[in-house]
Amino acid sequence: MYGIAARSTSSQAHAGASQGPSEVRWRFGAFIVWEAQRRLERLGQSVRLGSRSFELLLQLLRRVGEVVGKDELLATVWAGVVVEESSVRVHISALRKALGEPQDGDNCKEWISNIPLRGYRFNGTVFREQVGMPTEDRPGAAALAFAKLPERLTRLVGRDADMARVLAALATRRLVTIVGAGGIGKTRVAIHAADCHAERTAMQLAFIDLSPLVSQAHLASTVARSLGAPPDTPDTTRAILQRLADRDVLLLIDNCEHMLDALAPLIAELLGALPDLRVLATSREAIRIEGEHVERLSPLAVPDAQCADLAEAMASPAVELLVERAKAVGARAFEDSDGRLLAAVARQVDGIPLAIELVAARLGVQPIGDLAFRLNDHMRLYSAGSRAVLPRHSTLAAALDWSIALLDDAELRLFRRLSVFRGRFDVESALSVTRADMDSEVAFDALISLANKSLVSFDNSDAIAPYRLLDTTRSYAAALLAQTDEGPAMRRRHALFMRELMGAATSDSGELTVQAWNARYAHRLDDVRSALDDCLAQQDDWETGAALTIASAPLWFHVSQVEEYRDRVIAALACLAQQPGTGTETEAWLQIALGNALWHTRGPVPEMGAAYDRALAVAMSASSVVLELQARWGICVLHAIRGEYAAALHHSQVLFEFAQSTPDPAALNLAHRMTALASHFCGDFSAASAGAQAAILVGSTVRQTPVNLFQVDAAVASNALLARTLWLQGDAAKAMATATRAVALAEAGGNALSLCFALFGTCPVALWSGELELARKWVRMLLDEAQRRGLAYWHQWAHCYALGLQARTADDRDRHVRRVAQQLDDFDAPRKEMLVTFCADWIDDETIARAGAGHGQWSAAETWRAAGRRCEQRGLDDEAEAFYLRAIGTARQQGALGWEFRAAISASQLWVRRGKAKDALDLLDEVCARAAPRGEHPGLAQARALRSALSRN
Repeated sequence: MYGIAARSTSSQAHAGASQGPSEVRWRFGAFIVWEAQRRLERLGQSVRLGSRSFELLLQLLRRVGEVVGKDELLATVWAGVVVEESSVRVHISALRKALGEPQDGDNCKEWISNIPLRGYRFNGTVFREQVGMPTEDRPGAAALAFAKLPERLTRLVGRDADMARVLAALATRRLVTIVGAGGIGKTRVAIHAADCHAERTAMQLAFIDLSPLVSQAHLASTVARSLGAPPDTPDTTRAILQRLADRDVLLLIDNCEHMLDALAPLIAELLGALPDLRVLATSREAIRIEGEHVERLSPLAVPDAQCADLAEAMASPAVELLVERAKAVGARAFEDSDGRLLAAVARQVDGIPLAIELVAARLGVQPIGDLAFRLNDHMRLYSAGSRAVLPRHSTLAAALDWSIALLDDAELRLFRRLSVFRGRFDVESALSVTRADMDSEVAFDALISLANKSLVSFDNSDAIAPYRLLDTTRSYAAALLAQTDEGPAMRRRHALFMRELMGAATSDSGELTVQAWNARYAHRLDDVRSALDDCLAQQDDWETGAALTIASAPLWFHVSQVEEYRDRVIAALACLAQQPGTGTETEAWLQIALGNALWHTRGPVPEMGAAYDRALAVAMSASSVVLELQARWGICVLHAIRGEYAAALHHSQVLFEFAQSTPDPAALNLAHRMTALASHFCGDFSAASAGAQAAILVGSTVRQTPVNLFQVDAAVASNALLARTLWLQGDAAKAMATATRAVALAEAGGNALSLCFALFGTCPVALWSGELELARKWVRMLLDEAQRRGLAYWHQWAHCYALGLQARTADDRDRHVRRVAQQLDDFDAPRKEMLVTFCADWIDDETIARAGAGHGQWSAAETWRAAGRRCEQRGLDDEAEAFYLRAIGTARQQGALGWEFRAAISASQLWVRRGKAKDALDLLDEVCARAAPRGEHPGLAQARALRSALSRN
């Protein structure tokens, strides 16, 4: 009734351990438990399970068939925690609910039995397998990591009591919000507290900075991106939940105040669904949801008016911070007589840390006595202003005003202009808003001075974009900019610079690794988003917005915001439609971008065809070679993914003729690849192989150009297509080597779309070859990548391959085959064609009719073989024989020896049953003889085995 089977020996386990971390997988029924990843799956879909319930399940699996006592479970699962015995019962109940009832063939009536007065027992058959590295250890998995907390570059001063309160709250509360005025030091306290809590509890940390956001519509995608979840799916919240499921995570969400309307329900949903999640937030006001614990941060303590010497002053955290920051900017050593002045300065700025840092920046160039006198004068003037302003805000504004008053003209001009940047920036970015009216050396000196004065933050650990404006100072600078007439011009300069930068990003995408490219450009998303919003909202600047939309395409795809990009392309096209004189190259590029985005996010929808058709019409009227190549490529792809292979072949031939008129090797590579793709699906495998190999030869010198702007990597695509074709031609060994090379190239390149295309081509090769461990790895990679990136089209293919894999590995194969056969109407024609190559029982009348009409020729031989099998199962032997012979004839005509092996075996088995063993032997002899020069193939091995069995009889 129950038992356990180990799939790895102790020596193997020891060897694996010596090489690095390995993953243990437990299988029972339709379920898989990934021990290291803390994940439960059913038929490839994640099952949500709390950490305690997961641990209970793991303990029962390890002792399958044995009764495990409640006390033992409490001691193991709740080690070091005092809980009631009822906790076990509650979590066992949740576990039973998650697992459901066993199915026929699971060898038990219930998964978990309660043995009165003794404990619990897990029933059924359990397999323990050692499967190598966990998902987190495989190449490229670094992209899945949570966004890290900012580096702690300076010591936290005067916040010991605040830290203690926050840590105590985090120990017992699941939502803690640090609330305080701008500049009070909320972020710094939160970072230190999160680090300390993680050290105590071993929780994972994730940092989410909301300060760059303008629209609440982008909140969920920003959170998802920070967590490594797909930010571009129809249900982003669900993707976040899946990413965080079964993980002990502390989220630090910074600068929440302007996102509260959207953030409050999101946090409430996450906390409700994820019992092991904790949230530490910073905000100028409470989030106001159930269960929130608020810690209000006060200014640093300041000395009283009677403070007389340095030692007494330094006892105050405010003065301690002032002195530490002054030393950092090169201030002289303070003397005992300076204590009174330092205390006065700390009191004048009310102990607000940001104000202290702004003032301290002056002490590198100004004596403490002069600074205290001038600051006192300024504060007195400011206090005579509006009485409606809160004292703390008044103090910070006064400190900012006073700091601004000390700036020269160049520094002030640059400071207010820098407010156009939403995220981190570098020197070149800062100078971009000064090119027209400031000398570059003057502007550079102004930037350094602003950083020295703490008005611009500088992170020396960031080699790419070390500068940024804090949310408080950016808002202040933006207000200053609004008081001038420079605002529109600065926003336009910002947009033009982003367009220029995105042009460079496009060029670099062919030269840099994905890691280097992301480091250089990914942080620009908020600035590109802001610039697009500004441009598309202004009727007189729509052209810049449209150009930036086109130029920023690589950025949106690299950061997996394809759906948002698609919507922005639609918005840019709507702006264009309101302008006189459409039909421009700008419109064509936007239509091509739209078609490409639709492909990956929605598949072959009618809008995709309309976009490419319109782009082609404009390209031809404009006589633009590059645009016409892109549009014709898109039309080829559209017909191919629709299953309209003859039309795809026709358009690929037109594309090839057109490409020969241009000297660009990228164009010829593109044409060869599309010829290979269309020929493959039309069943012309000789032409497909020749086209793929020609593309590989041409592609060795191809880089990213406007011709292949939206394409996957040329070498990856060519090798993936060639691998499939080689297998069908009967060369399985070479096919597997080519497939492995395609995946390796895609992983090395790091581009998500290239990896998805590589796996689209290679997963079936592994499945057809019987390389099940490799197939399992590749299918999981495709599922993970497509889901994480929100690429719905590729996820559909991953699901298709997962079904094929389960047909080979499911414990109850017949049940799985029946279930999929009942769902065939849910699949489109291309996926039905693929499914029938995995299992002949997955055949329906529509697929047979398509093959009969000359469609789906790449798998037509398999369709006829499956039709023959169906007839044979119904007792229609004559009809079955006709279909088998038709399958052999089709495969032989196409040179598809891989399919011919299968058809010949089916026909031979039928003939043996009908007493025609000699005919069967003759057919097998013929097929095996023809295959000899090509080496080993799983179909050849099966044919030889059958021939040997018949010869013995």
